[in-house]
Amino acid sequence: MRARLLLACFGSSWLLACGPRAMPEPHVAVTHASEVPPPPAFTTQLDRDHPLVGKIWSTRAARFVDERTLRARLRGYVLLGEKHDNPDHHVLQARLVDAMLADGRSPAVAFEMLALATQPRLDEATNADAEAIVHEAWAHSGWPDFEMYAPVVRAAVATKRPLVATGIAPTTMRAIVREGTMPPEVAEPVPLDEEQKSSLREELVATHCGHLPASMVDGMIRAQRARDATMAHAMTQALRRGNGATDAVLVAGTGHVRRDRGVPRDLAAHDATRPLTSIAFVEVEHDRREPAAYAERWNARTLPFDFVWFTPRASDEDPCAGMKR
Repeated sequence: MRARLLLACFGSSWLLACGPRAMPEPHVAVTHASEVPPPPAFTTQLDRDHPLVGKIWSTRAARFVDERTLRARLRGYVLLGEKHDNPDHHVLQARLVDAMLADGRSPAVAFEMLALATQPRLDEATNADAEAIVHEAWAHSGWPDFEMYAPVVRAAVATKRPLVATGIAPTTMRAIVREGTMPPEVAEPVPLDEEQKSSLREELVATHCGHLPASMVDGMIRAQRARDATMAHAMTQALRRGNGATDAVLVAGTGHVRRDRGVPRDLAAHDATRPLTSIAFVEVEHDRREPAAYAERWNARTLPFDFVWFTPRASDEDPCAGMKR
């Protein structure tokens, strides 16, 4: 059970992509900085009556907060962690991008799902064809259907915000895992300490349902950290290019936005001048009624995010079942 839950939440979808779900409802735009619209209706069904659903937990304050409090933190680097196949997570991501725009911020929006090779086309794109370029890049990427991510893509495109590609090509990832090769487009990650490396090792084994060969674990650690570092590098470069962006938002799996050993670790090492906020959208579990109980999902003593926004579950499918077959 623990392995199943970790797999569902960990950002390693280049090996284990989640399947598509129903299309989300259109996101709700914030029209005034002082206005917080009613929360969108959840489209996912499982455990919708769970007491945590819809609540926002502040890890640092150890209490629930309202959306206005969360919005006040949306500046600098904002990392939005998702479970890839949950459409509600993408609607909420779009909602927070809209909130930043309404509050006078100018974010570049970075996507784990867009390969680095897409960036030149995104830089040259007009507002009219940016979505088409993203849609084309998505078609053969192995990620859930583009329409699931459309709310957050359109939130950026509609306001002419820069789109940032951060993904490493699968062939490059395989070379990193098997050979330790680090090509120029891959950023060098900040080293983990032994405790962090041990935690990541345990999580990788669990997320691959016990089927990850021991000989591949070190390579997988290299690959995971290379992805984190490359996302961080792409975000810092987006703010240095002089494209009018004052902030950078990342859309990625929750495993990448954790503060202890994910993208924030690399951002803090290379640009400590801007504030950083990590937000995880987390599916509830029927038997976990307190926020602290969810830290185990990430093999951590405490939740490794600044805020956690709880949602219903999209599915109860066992992702390990396919690996067993």
